[in-house]
Amino acid sequence: MSLRGRLLILIIGLLSAAVLALAGSLGWQAREAILVQAEADGTRIARVLAQAASVANTVPDEIERVVGRQMVAEALLTAHLFDVAEKAGISAVEMNDRLIEIAARSAISEIWGIDEGGWTTYHSLPDVAFQILPDAERDPHFHRFWDLLSGEKFSLIGPSIDRDLDGKRFKYAGVRGVSKAGAAIIGYDFAFIQSIVDRIGLNQVVRSLLDSGRVNAIWVFDHQFQPLAQGAILGTDVNSEPNERERTALDASIRSGDVASWLSGANMVVVTPIPGPDGGPIGATLLRLPTDGLQGLVRSSLIYTAIVAGAILLASIVAATWFSHRLSRPLASISEAAAAVEQQRYVRGQLGAVATRPDEFGNLARVFEQMAKEVFARQDELDALVKTRTLQLQEKNELLENANAQIEQELLLAQNMQTAILPATFPQDPRFDGYAMMKAARHVGGDFYDYFMLDEHRIAVVMADVSGKGVPAAFFMAVSRTVIQSVAQKTDTPGDCLAQANDLVCLENPLELFVTVFYGIFDSRTGEFRYANGGHNPPYVVRRDTGAVEALEVTGGMALGILDGLPFAEKSIILQPGDSLFLFTDGVTEAFDPANEEYGEARLEAALVGGESVAIEAMAGRVVASVVSFSDTAPQSDDLTCLALRYNGPEAQGSA
Repeated sequence: MSLRGRLLILIIGLLSAAVLALAGSLGWQAREAILVQAEADGTRIARVLAQAASVANTVPDEIERVVGRQMVAEALLTAHLFDVAEKAGISAVEMNDRLIEIAARSAISEIWGIDEGGWTTYHSLPDVAFQILPDAERDPHFHRFWDLLSGEKFSLIGPSIDRDLDGKRFKYAGVRGVSKAGAAIIGYDFAFIQSIVDRIGLNQVVRSLLDSGRVNAIWVFDHQFQPLAQGAILGTDVNSEPNERERTALDASIRSGDVASWLSGANMVVVTPIPGPDGGPIGATLLRLPTDGLQGLVRSSLIYTAIVAGAILLASIVAATWFSHRLSRPLASISEAAAAVEQQRYVRGQLGAVATRPDEFGNLARVFEQMAKEVFARQDELDALVKTRTLQLQEKNELLENANAQIEQELLLAQNMQTAILPATFPQDPRFDGYAMMKAARHVGGDFYDYFMLDEHRIAVVMADVSGKGVPAAFFMAVSRTVIQSVAQKTDTPGDCLAQANDLVCLENPLELFVTVFYGIFDSRTGEFRYANGGHNPPYVVRRDTGAVEALEVTGGMALGILDGLPFAEKSIILQPGDSLFLFTDGVTEAFDPANEEYGEARLEAALVGGESVAIEAMAGRVVASVVSFSDTAPQSDDLTCLALRYNGPEAQGSA
């Protein structure tokens, strides 16, 4: 992107950020002012509702007392009615019919006449009779009216009860008889009293607020979080029950009298406490106020702010475009001159118009022209120098290539010589078969194997690994092999052979290298294999009869060339006809794949499984193929050497 474009983007970006920040600030302030006003209105409505709830909290009790006094008056009239009827000789059946008519045509739900024994004599319910008992346990609902029968009280208003007859809630009041012992009792269905409370109580206030359209939903709770009144314009599907945040705010308002309000979707939520007689909260109200009008005002304010901001931003873009063009034009000329210098087509005086300017651009143009002059002069000098150095470099490269070719030829010769040092074929003896191979990690390596007959019945096998790689390891390998083979001809046991060879290697070790050696002597007459180990990997034996793959027991010897005068312990095993030995270097088990995972002994043992059923060359070949497949594209990290020996049996010679 050009500098002009970057300047234009920078200026427009800064102006846009400033304008948008200002517009956002103004819009946010307008929004907050509108919401604060809405919150204040909602709080006032909630407080009015809370005060109404506080007053309405006492209305039911007051109404129930007034109705109770009315019921006493009605019971007194009923008692006189019973007295007149008895004096007039009106029968109980006719009297009951009149009571049924009175109950049907008035607010009175039930009328009872009670004799001195507590039995019903008159009633407004057909085929219903009962007895009032003084015992509260036997008559939990009407026992208190026994005081009227005994004459202890003239009138009595009972609490509202859930009667056993139909489970309805009723309230009863009564007076004692006029001319004789007994009582007249009036019963009101509590639904009648509740309807009066609803018409003048809290529910009416809730309905009025909902009808006004300024409230979507209302809940009023007492101090035990029980609902006193509630309502919603659109029903519970839209205005659901109070959520967790609202219930938490209600709990805080009931406990400590806190007022809370916040925006929730399309509603303004307001929670206020209901003050009690002592000023403390006795409950709380929850209002959800519609914010459609508020959102309209907010949108109008934001649209107006966006129009003003857009106009300012457009004017700023025009000014920024003109300013960036004027500012970037000299830089564009200098950039074109720099490109001309790079393409070697610069013409002196090309920046003349810019160089005459008295500002920083003029100074830059003058400095650039001087620099271009010096660059062309140095370019000519550098071209001549590069030409000379190129010729010299070509001569050196030719000498280096010749030296590398000679080194490569000598290394190839050394590899052939090292391969020639190692024995090529096993002794031809029908009592055993053998196979050995080595694959160096470089042209020459430090691994070596060896086998040679000690007499007509015994064959010695050697597997060794010299520390290090390359030519030094190869020379030390040749010395170690010669020493071991020479000492083996003079000693009868593997332990003595390694001990003497170690002393000689320590004397002839100017490079301070060392070699791990496994040396064993196999007797074809008995199948005994006696061995000693100088810090080398223990070989495996593959049993013919079971196919088991077992590692030979270690003897605990140290590598040769580290410390002289060391003893080397021996151990032996008996090979049965068909059993095989597999000797190897750590180039097998320490091979790595492209993910740097080691081949390991477990994979080697798996590759040897089944080796008893194939030729000895095939068994060794399976191991080598397994290592090569595992390594895949990873470079060979160490020399790969192995030797396999199979015992055919002592009588194989005779049969041959």
